[in-house]
Parts: sequence; structure tokens; C-alpha cells
Amino acid sequence: MNHSKLSDHIFKKGKFITPMHKIQNLKELADEKSWTYGRMPEYLWIGLLFKFLGRDVALKRLHYIMDLLHKIAPTLKTARMSEILKLSCDNQQQLYDYIVGIGAKKALSPLTVLLTVSYAPVFAETFYCPDESIEDRCNIITNTMNDLMDHQSYESTDVRFVALYFTLLSGNIHILPNQVLLLNAYPNSSHDAEIMRMARPNVRVMEQMILTFETANTNFLKIFWRCISEMTDCTLYSVAFPKEERNFTEYMEKLHNIFIYLSDLFTSSNPLDDKMNVLLGIATYSYKRLKEVYEHNLFNTISGRSCVRVLIEDYIIMKYLVANENNYDNIWKEYQFYGIGQYKLILTKHREAKKNDNRHFDEDYIEAIVNEFKEEEFTDMDTNYFNKQGIREKAISVNERDLYGLYYDYDSAFEHGLWGAIRETSLLKCMNPAHQYHCVPDINDTIILKSVMPDCIMAMNKTLMYLDEIYGIPEAMLNEVINFELKPIDG
Repeated sequence: MNHSKLSDHIFKKGKFITPMHKIQNLKELADEKSWTYGRMPEYLWIGLLFKFLGRDVALKRLHYIMDLLHKIAPTLKTARMSEILKLSCDNQQQLYDYIVGIGAKKALSPLTVLLTVSYAPVFAETFYCPDESIEDRCNIITNTMNDLMDHQSYESTDVRFVALYFTLLSGNIHILPNQVLLLNAYPNSSHDAEIMRMARPNVRVMEQMILTFETANTNFLKIFWRCISEMTDCTLYSVAFPKEERNFTEYMEKLHNIFIYLSDLFTSSNPLDDKMNVLLGIATYSYKRLKEVYEHNLFNTISGRSCVRVLIEDYIIMKYLVANENNYDNIWKEYQFYGIGQYKLILTKHREAKKNDNRHFDEDYIEAIVNEFKEEEFTDMDTNYFNKQGIREKAISVNERDLYGLYYDYDSAFEHGLWGAIRETSLLKCMNPAHQYHCVPDINDTIILKSVMPDCIMAMNKTLMYLDEIYGIPEAMLNEVINFELKPIDG
């Protein structure tokens, strides 16, 4: 499948609208009309016959079964199981006896776990096989469902062909001559045949024409999904990337030496330089975040992704401040007091809340920081982004659009607990089709995320190279870090 490009989408009011939604009158099918939830359960009996008899035999047998069903119920428009169950007991028995007569009783016996005597007495009494356990019958159903859940699979297309054939018998669908040729070729051709490349899509399109006049039996669907989901267990699947076990000790030691050098340079050359104070403060914060990942083994964790986001944002902010310093009397002071103003706002809220619990916010310490260089009563509190620009606009202005789009956006999802991040980190996939492939909370940490360390090193190295452009870092010292050999991870 060729996925649409970002440029194919329409950007409107902050939202990228998919190309599919540009097509007039094209809408997603409601659940009860969709293949997986609404139609597949109704045609599962056909799929079970394919599973039991094999494709070639099943196509021949189903030809006669559908002819008989049309003869028994000429006004019936679809071969949905819920519609068959509405037929008189005699008509149902006639159809079921024919299926049993061709030796296919065991094909439909699994459905007796759902179509019980109380719900479908004629069906249950005809197809129940006492030698089959509930577990065996459920396994056959879920295995068949697994083949049919994809609406474009060979198996589901075969089922849709049979459903279409029956509706054609009813006369409710009229097709073109070239479509007749494809439909005639379908049951006589293997899926490897060249003609099937055209026949399969035509079958799928024409089968959807049935939706224009059929009515979904929501009660049958609810019973089907409730029963089959309650009678089967979850089959959990998880993605587990290799744990990060590479040795980064040398990199961290060399990195530490660079920050010792930069700190000594600052204190010895110009300790009152606001620009250097801000840039090294930001860089050191990034360094400490990276150290936390390294020292606490956060490589494969959610918290590690937060670190990548911080390193990227810090790097962008550094470049932005330098690029705009000539537009301010002292952008470095303004940046500091913007951040202090944010702290003052938090401090004020805490004072007014008048709570004295064991919060990680320490009022006395934060008050000292807020009043460190200016009395707080003279400090404004700006709730906007610094310089009224978000990080995206700042990234674009310093030619780091790709860094923002490829890293910051992704890792922000983890920081804000957006559903994509929750799904990736905290939910295991259930591969049981009877459960509609739902998800289960990963309370035992089965999921192992991909290591963030290579991206942390990339962002940190960008930060160091930028500092080198401004202050100059000894080449040998810088190269030991920048040229650190990151070996491929085992596994």
C-alpha cells in the first residue's frame, strides 16, 4: 500500500486532513456495516465451510448450497446467518440437512458454542457434535476468524464472492458484462492466476453494493461478539527491542571533561557574562539529563524519551537566543527573568493554596531562587512562550525544522501522555480475533522500548559543536566525544 505524503493532506485550522476525506460523499463505514465487525460474523459459516472442505471443493459445494437457499427463500436478499435463522424451522432444516448430507456437519459444529438451543434450536440440534469440546470449537472459530479479519485476504475475498453470488441470484444487484466475465472466472481460477488480480478487487467492490439495501442485525452482532470474546482467552503480543547494554562509560567520561573545561573557562575568563552563563546553564542542564539516563539505566524507558525531548529543545533554544541577541538590549537577562517569572507564578499559587504536605515543591527554596537577583514584586509573570513563539517556530527560524519534526514532536507525545505514546508503551496487543485485537495494560513491563542513547548522543554532540563555534573547545578533546564509536546493538 502506498501511503499518502504529508503534502497530499490539506492543512486547515491547525489540522492535516487526510486525502481520503477530500473525496466527496466518501465516509468510513459504520461498525455494523464494516467487514470485520459487522459482515464477517454473519458470513463466518461460509468461512468455516471453506476451512473444512478446502477452497476448490468448498466453491463447488457452496454453489449448490446458495442455489438451494435461494430456492427455499426466494425473497431472501443476503446469506447472512441472522437472516437464515429467521427462516421457518422447516426451511432451515432443509438447508441444514443438505449441508450435513455433503459431509460438512463438523464444518459448522463450532458455531454451536454461539448458536445454542435457546437461541437457534434447529441449527444447534442439527450441528452439535458431543465429541467436540468447547475449547476445540472456539479454537476452530478463532482460527477461521483470523483468516477472515483482513477484508482483502484471499480467504475473506472467497467468502465475499459467495455472499455476492447469492445476492446476484436474488436479482437485487445488476452488473456489467465485463464484471460477469470476472465473476465466472473467479471460482475456476487459483489465486495465483493473473486474472485474479482484477477479479479480487471487483469482487470486493461488488460485495459492498449489498450494503445499499441490507439491514444489519445489531442484536446478532452483539451476541456474537459478547459470546466469542467471553469464551476465549487473550493471546498477548508485545514488541521487545534489545535492552541497551553497550558501554558508554568512555563517552560519559570524555563528555564530563569537556564540561569541566567549559566551566573553568567561564569562571576564569568572564564569570559575569550573561550570554555564557545562559548558554552553559542550558547545556549543563542537558548534560545532567543525559547523565540521569546513563546512571539510572533509562535507555529503554519512557523517561528516556523525555530526555531526548529536553536535549533537542535546549539545543534549539540556544541557537534561537544567539540568532536573536542583536534584537534585544539583553536577551540573556530577559530569558532568565522570563523563566524566573514562571517560577514566581507557581510560587504564588502555592502560597495561596496554603498546603503544608510533603510535596516535591519546596516553597522556601523556590522563593530564594525567585528573589535571587531581583525583588519578586518587580518581576512580571509571562504565561506566553518566550518571545511569543512556540518551539516549532523557533526551530524553523534557526533551520532546525527536521530536528523538531522528527524528534521533538514524537517525544512530546510521551511527555504529555498522548494516546500514541500510551499505546506504544503501556498496552499489549491481544492477537485473538475474537477480542477484535484489543489491547491489555502492560502492568508487568513486558514491553521494552528502543534505546534512546544514540539520539541522546546525537543531540548532545550538536550542542557541543555549537558551543565550540562560539567559545572554542580544544580539538582533541572535542573529537574524543564527537567521534565516539557507537557500536551496533546486539540483537
